[in-house]
Amino acid sequence: MRRTRVVTATGVAVALLAGVLAFGGAGAASAQEPVLISEEVTTQEEATTEEANCETIDLGLLDSTPGSQLTASGRWTTEDCDSRFRVNSDAHTYQFEIDATGRIRVDLNSSDADSYLYLLDADGTRISENDDGGVGALDARIERELEAGVYLIEATTTASRVRGSADFEVEVTQVDTCEPEALGALTPEQDIEISGFWTPESCQSIFLTGHPSQYFVFSLPEGARVRVDLTSEIGDPVLIVAPIVALRSVVPGQVAHNDDAAGTRNSRIEQYFPADVYGIEATTYRARDLQGPLVDFTLTLTIVEEEVQQNSPSLKIEEIDIPTEVVAGDPILVNFRVGNLGGDAFPDEESNAILYAVGPRVFDRTGPLFSHLWPAGVSYHTNEETASATSTTTPLVAPFSVTIYRTGPAWLFTAVLVEDGNEDEISFHGLWHDLMVLSGPTYDPVLVDVDGVVYSVSAALDEDVEDEDDEGTVITTVTSVDDPEAEIDAETEARARYAAGVRTQLLDGIFDRPEIAALPQAAEPNPVTVPSPSSGALLRTAAGRFAVLVNSSDLLETLANGEATSPVAVEDLILSTAERVSETYASLAASWQSLLEQIEGGGALSFADAFAVHSELAYAESILSPALVPSTIVAAARAAEQGWDDPEVQAMLAGQPSCNANPTDLRDAYEAAGVENVDELMALDTELRAASPVYGLLIDGALCAAAATDATNHRFLERLEIDDSGLLLELFAPEEPAEPEEEPEPDPPIELRVMARLGEDGRIEHGVELASGFQILPERRYLPSDTQVGMWYSTLDVELSGTSIGQIRARRLADGRIELGFRDFEGGNLIPDIAYLPADLDEGAWYRSSLIEVQRPPEPAEDEEEPA
Repeated sequence: MRRTRVVTATGVAVALLAGVLAFGGAGAASAQEPVLISEEVTTQEEATTEEANCETIDLGLLDSTPGSQLTASGRWTTEDCDSRFRVNSDAHTYQFEIDATGRIRVDLNSSDADSYLYLLDADGTRISENDDGGVGALDARIERELEAGVYLIEATTTASRVRGSADFEVEVTQVDTCEPEALGALTPEQDIEISGFWTPESCQSIFLTGHPSQYFVFSLPEGARVRVDLTSEIGDPVLIVAPIVALRSVVPGQVAHNDDAAGTRNSRIEQYFPADVYGIEATTYRARDLQGPLVDFTLTLTIVEEEVQQNSPSLKIEEIDIPTEVVAGDPILVNFRVGNLGGDAFPDEESNAILYAVGPRVFDRTGPLFSHLWPAGVSYHTNEETASATSTTTPLVAPFSVTIYRTGPAWLFTAVLVEDGNEDEISFHGLWHDLMVLSGPTYDPVLVDVDGVVYSVSAALDEDVEDEDDEGTVITTVTSVDDPEAEIDAETEARARYAAGVRTQLLDGIFDRPEIAALPQAAEPNPVTVPSPSSGALLRTAAGRFAVLVNSSDLLETLANGEATSPVAVEDLILSTAERVSETYASLAASWQSLLEQIEGGGALSFADAFAVHSELAYAESILSPALVPSTIVAAARAAEQGWDDPEVQAMLAGQPSCNANPTDLRDAYEAAGVENVDELMALDTELRAASPVYGLLIDGALCAAAATDATNHRFLERLEIDDSGLLLELFAPEEPAEPEEEPEPDPPIELRVMARLGEDGRIEHGVELASGFQILPERRYLPSDTQVGMWYSTLDVELSGTSIGQIRARRLADGRIELGFRDFEGGNLIPDIAYLPADLDEGAWYRSSLIEVQRPPEPAEDEEEPA
């Protein structure tokens, strides 16, 4: 049975255990050779000789008894001696002596100024300095171990003399040696838990200079895997474990340290420790001047049963695939492989995993992902580069996308946290990745042509930055090939940089772009001219060509005859569109290939050709590529035995992203293209969407993709740092349609279509489809195959929310066609504009009338009862 020993820390100072367990005793700094026990670098600086005549006030010998103190007060008058270290600042110098090694605290306090404190040896060599480390908001404090000797204090301020006079006080105090508190022995049967707190008066960290700390010692009678947790509700704990002998040395040796475990600010160390006596430093990442006045923490020590742990689930990030260089503002794909490398599945159904990626001011996460996904041995990858021989994919584990906006060195941490149903941690693992964030893309010199002049353009990382804020800066150089010394005006330079950007960012590898690689090339190219990559130009070009295709079909004639549109005819239009896509792409691909061959031969890319490539590529990716998806689905449905009811076909439809296209965009595009029969085409568009949902994918996919190009164009110019060029902005400006006048919307009636389809037995089945796509099939809905010509037949009531809205009517005509109608709840007969089914109906396919508006029946009164 495991027990927990709970220890309570008494008071602010830790318990004093005199003797060999003292922290830092042998590592004290000497007056002759100061040593700073931290990660900081100590530099030797000689005091300036100019201040030799400034008075040094002797405070005398500091008694070695803890609590002994030397004090002085003074005033910065703006006419005192100059500081050795701070420009145009008053300074007073004090001297004190200690006759034995001890822990010394020096405070510089002022209510009127921002104090700054320097500690020097007797020769004036700087040992340490501090700003804002004291008890007051702007007070300064230095606390450290010092060997016997004479020391100097410079009391100065952060501000120059312009701030005026101010009073101050200096205090030199002998403080208790920070010795550890004994926690006893840690055994498999006996856990240890202790609570404490940090304050500005707490001992200073050995490892993190200037940070408050508490120290503890425990013994481990037998080697074991030990878990040490340091938690705090409001602090930022840092945990360090070291052998007690190392903690007494000048340069402390760490067995282990941790900050921010498991995606939290708490700390955890878990590893095997040999039998020994160990010291623990429980410190906080927040320095004294940023630390609250009283911050609680809890330290817990537990021996982990290794066999149980080995048979537990253990999710790990096995592999990551992240670029080493990115451009600030670009989305960064974080690909990875994660797997359960432990010996068992999750302990319960509520256990789950959280995957996340974190970096400077970025965070993305997935989850919770529950236990059924994580049997022992399973691994999931997010791209081919992270795949292993046994890993697989799941839509639930996808790449993260993060964006870093600040240039310079950066990092990303990809991790997985597993918790059980009680939210207790089961495992945690992550991988770090360093990367450089650049202000723009880099590329070797390329040749471009602007107005007949050839320029060499290159972009390289600036290696000579002095300020760290400038790290990652990319310098673009534009030089005239014929006259390298010639001055280049801003607009010419912007166009040269644009052409170079198209050359290196778009044209190079153009056929490997995902949207382009999938496009087929027809044997007979169909040329297209795209005036610009703006959304308006793309839609205008596409609308004009699509109108020609639709006008050449029989669909408008069917509409004019008032006949329902065959879904098969809509599918034929979609397949015809795909053929035109193939022909158009063949023309574009030939043009790009010709330019690539010209460049490979040493030719320069002209600004005009660069703009054409950019426009054509936008057309291919925003208009042509989306048009392939609907044709693929149509082909799959026609090849499937169950047609559109085939599960795989239905999955293809369901897997398409939703796109809320603006219903006026297509009309605007038709009108901008100069199409004459816009009203007829828009009326047909409404019917084609009703006849086949795939048609809506065709149109809306292009509308939405084109709408996104304006932001893409702006980002392209922004990456090249030419988004302030007036000429380029004018070329890329989106075409704004006129704002329609808003009219108040009346309470809408019910919009519906009458549906009908031919069954295997020759009967005609009827139903209605609401504008939302919801379908209603009345109970008696079949028109027999031998009905009398010219006689109307009606279905039973069509009910919506339990209320009848009317009945469907149908009759056979002498020419074999069937006329559809609807009788509303008041008995009024409604005839749709498209009301006729052709005599040669396709078996099993739903045909639809045009939309009709049915008067909405009144709401039943609250006291009305349903008939029995």
